Parts: sequence; structure tokens; C-alpha cells
Amino acid sequence: MSGPGYYDGVYTRSESYRGPPEESSYYPVWKAVLNLIREPMKILDIGCGPGQFAELCVKAGHEYLGLDYSPEAIGLGIDKGFGDFCLVDMEEDHSHLRGNYQVATFIEFLEHVNGDLSILGDVPPGREIILTVPNYPGREHFRFFENLDEVVERYGPFINITTKMIFTGYNPNYNPEIYLLKGVKRRGRGWDPALNTREPLSRVQISPPTTQKLGI
Repeated sequence: MSGPGYYDGVYTRSESYRGPPEESSYYPVWKAVLNLIREPMKILDIGCGPGQFAELCVKAGHEYLGLDYSPEAIGLGIDKGFGDFCLVDMEEDHSHLRGNYQVATFIEFLEHVNGDLSILGDVPPGREIILTVPNYPGREHFRFFENLDEVVERYGPFINITTKMIFTGYNPNYNPEIYLLKGVKRRGRGWDPALNTREPLSRVQISPPTTQKLGI
């Protein structure tokens, strides 16, 4: 699987990561995430990338700390000047998960790490979690989800799910989807799967982007 050097190259080669967040194909996803955070919060963004989501968070009134293991991503985030950033490998260091924040966001992150369940397990009970994962494979992905049910099956034991969303429409040629879950971290992993299927499902149509390819 890919290490930080791979992502340094991704962020170095593409000027789109230096552009405003509104020009990114992820913008509808980021806006949906922010719409789920109703009031100013302290956000911990795991796998933060180059700071475009950070800009939206800070402009919306939130406090923001982004974590990533790509030095290039952290440097770009710092240069943009929105929020705080820390270079950390979440496979090795979970200390920030026990810090002072209210919402943990995992946007297109959990499929990129082998220890996704260990990382989610170290989020303290009662904290809000918002996560997204795609349904398309990649050389840098440890796992592949074919549908939202598979996402709920894997991550539902950790989260009392309150919101489920599916984003579609990016590329009509192969119809990729992005799945979103929001909820509150459980105190234990005992759960009733039926409880995580009763929340209404929202579908969001994404217009095909003109500036940045979806996914890396």
C-alpha cells in the first residue's frame, strides 16, 4: 500500500489542491458534512489533506485541527492559513484522538489505513463522528465497499448512526458512489444492527466536476 511519499507526489503534481475548495469535486461532500454540524464546534479532521476542507470549517466558525502523515499536505494546509495542522501517522499514534474536540471527521480516510477499526475504537465515547468512504477500489485502498450496507456492517458497531447519505453522479461512465455515516461513538461494541437501518437515507447528486478528479 502507499506511504506518505506517494501522497506527497499526488499533492505536488496537481495544482488543484492549491485552489479554493469550491473548485474541488469534493466540495458537495464537504458542504454536506458541514451542514451536519449545526453550531460552532472543535473539529478533529483525520486524514485532512491539503487544507481545503479546513478553510470551509474555519469560515463556518469552527475550530479546526487537521492530521495527516503527508508532509506536503500539512505544508499546503499551513500555507492556506485556516486552522491548525499536525504531521502524524494515525497507524502509529492515536494520542490526538483523546484530545479536546467535539467532532471527528474521517473524509475519504478509513479505506486508506489498515487499522481503521483500531483508530475508530480509540475515539472517546460520546464524540460525534462523520465518516465517508467510496465504493471504488484503488492501489492505495486497503478495502473496498460495494454498498452502504457493507459500510454500516463494518463501522456500525462503533457508532450510533443518526445520518446515512449516498453521493452519486460524479462519473456516469462507471457511477462511483461515496457513502457517509454520522453518529455518536458508542461506549461498547455490543449493538443491534437493526437500530442502524432505521434512519432515513439521503441521496445527493453531484454534478460532474471540471477542475479536480474525485479520489486519489
